Amino acid sequence: MRRVAFYTLGCKVNAYDTAYMQSLFEQNGYQTVDFEQHADIVVVNTCTVTAVADKKSRAAIRRAAKTGKVIAVGCLAQRAANELLSIEGVGAVIGTDQRGRIIEIAESLLNGESAVNLTHDLKGCGFEPMRLSGSGEKTRGVIKIQEGCDCFCSYCIIPYVRGRSRSRRFADIVEEARRMASEGVKEIVLTGIHIASFQDSGYDLGDLIKALDGCGARLRLGSIEPGVLGGDFIKKAASAKNLCPHFHLSLQSGSETVLKRMNRPYTPAAYMEFLCMLRDSFDNPAVTTDIIAGFPAETDFEHQETMAFVQKAAFSRIHVFPYSPRAGTRAYAMSPRVPKDLSRQRTMDLIRLGENLERRFIESLIGKQAVVIFEEPSKDFEGLMEGYSERYIRVASEAEKNEIKTVTLESIRGLTVYGQ
Repeated sequence: MRRVAFYTLGCKVNAYDTAYMQSLFEQNGYQTVDFEQHADIVVVNTCTVTAVADKKSRAAIRRAAKTGKVIAVGCLAQRAANELLSIEGVGAVIGTDQRGRIIEIAESLLNGESAVNLTHDLKGCGFEPMRLSGSGEKTRGVIKIQEGCDCFCSYCIIPYVRGRSRSRRFADIVEEARRMASEGVKEIVLTGIHIASFQDSGYDLGDLIKALDGCGARLRLGSIEPGVLGGDFIKKAASAKNLCPHFHLSLQSGSETVLKRMNRPYTPAAYMEFLCMLRDSFDNPAVTTDIIAGFPAETDFEHQETMAFVQKAAFSRIHVFPYSPRAGTRAYAMSPRVPKDLSRQRTMDLIRLGENLERRFIESLIGKQAVVIFEEPSKDFEGLMEGYSERYIRVASEAEKNEIKTVTLESIRGLTVYGQ
């Protein structure tokens, strides 16, 4: 039996794409093995969102070349196909489309072909149909509902390597969600590059949430954009009984002038208005976000504006990234660049603030009930199982693996809560 191994970098969209490719290999008689084991084919699903992601992708490809014939897939493959093909051991590249042809490409490599470049101009391409043969996970399943992005934020390379926004068929998503729930999946995560732009046959993201509400599993959203969604979305989402009250609202900066340079489609005031509407419509929702520190020309005053906005917004968790220059984006030519030491300092300022806000949010939940899916042994509470609550808080309690149960939150250790 032929063997295949996988290595995935980047986001949940890449994780879904890998699961799809893995299901194709297994349907065609391949055995999946660990990445470090010898395999006939090794698939590396790459990321190019930052320079660090590029470096990690290349390192993974070189490691993979020691164990089998390499197919480089994904965003860096789309962006730098010829460069990756020049790495010893790489036989083929597939970008962010036509992943359904990966078995054909693998067979051609095993038959002696090399330097296969399946990347192409993404202009005008549609949503690549993907269907997993199984959920891939017992407790949590991911459904990709959308691909690409039309926003062209000045710092972001993704629209150039993923193409323009396109959506999966509404009926196909509903069918896959029902199948996952029937197979025992307890939580379904909707993911995509820009899921707020989902549109199919007159249905939008709010309509999709309502349609999935009765599928038999609880529902969680990936990152959404406050500049695209509004009150109508919140009204539809709030009517769903099984939607987790956890919203990842990408912010990037709390300074209006920085947001303008970033080409983000909102002001801090508009973001705060949307955030307030969410909190008026949901009971103590968890609101997480992303922030870029040290964007080109960011002043100390603009950094302090972001710090003040984050404090006022009282996020439950923030992910902070220092600005990473991406050739081909408008921000790449912006000046002056913030010195690396200063960018790191601002990053740490925001991380420390985020840690304080996260603990404050967790403390606000003590004494309340939470519905938790228990997935693995706890690292903070010996002998207990651990998993995520509907508000994306890690909770430990006496439970069985893959069990979903309601607990009362009693005490905190680190950032994990004990539930009775």
